[in-house]
Amino acid sequence: METVKGNTGGSRKYRAIFSDIDGTLLNSSHQVTPDTAKEIQRLEAQGIPFVLVSARMPEAMFTIQAQAGISSPMVCYSGALVVGKDGEHLYSCQMGLEEAVKIKTMINEEYPSICCNTYGGSKWLVDDDQSPWVMREESITTLKSSVGDVESTFAEARGIHKFLLMGEGEEIIKVQERLHKDYPHLTVARSNEYYLEVMDGTVRKSEGVKFLCDYFGISMDQAVAFGDGHNDIDMLQAVKTSYAMANAPKEIQESASRITLDNDHEGLLAGLRECFGEGEN
Repeated sequence: METVKGNTGGSRKYRAIFSDIDGTLLNSSHQVTPDTAKEIQRLEAQGIPFVLVSARMPEAMFTIQAQAGISSPMVCYSGALVVGKDGEHLYSCQMGLEEAVKIKTMINEEYPSICCNTYGGSKWLVDDDQSPWVMREESITTLKSSVGDVESTFAEARGIHKFLLMGEGEEIIKVQERLHKDYPHLTVARSNEYYLEVMDGTVRKSEGVKFLCDYFGISMDQAVAFGDGHNDIDMLQAVKTSYAMANAPKEIQESASRITLDNDHEGLLAGLRECFGEGEN
């Protein structure tokens, strides 16, 4: 197998790892397995950063970093925000506040059963923190949402990073179709059957990966990516070597160059060992 020179010296084909979190790095119990964490730490000790790439906000990713024992930069909000090792903002792409308020008003008036979550930086805003949808998300992320008004809360930032719309599958599809029709310039993508993400139209996980590859001084061909969801497709297609989890839907598997085991059988660990060997220096 042909290898290329890494930017830290030595001959190595892959210089960075980019991984989705839910359904990929985490098992069904929302945990990083000890063996997977150990392998990630081994690779980071060799100068190969393990980058979390998620629709989550930064604070909901720090806990996963702690589980895995790593401290690399992260791609948050599906690529709308990239944070450095110390939490500093390296890259940010927001939806303008005026447009965000307009969309929020439309959802409230026309789709009252949809639970709308608004994110920007470290803020997570909801209309009702007792909603079962919100409480479930709080239990998964171990974070607490805040109740408030979008326009006043994000006035200083002059924009938001993401809407996360939660609801039953049929309603989510209806909202998705409406947003595609009226706001074709925005990125509107389902992260699962019940969750719909709405962001600035230039936001992609692959853009976050590209930004950090440039930041690390490596090419996209020197990156490995792992994912299981619809919002991972562009990331999986952007790099030469990508792994879809066995628990991923067929269309996601078809977008990756390789398929690994599912997230309950350490599929990410299997992929890492295929790329980097077992215990290699």
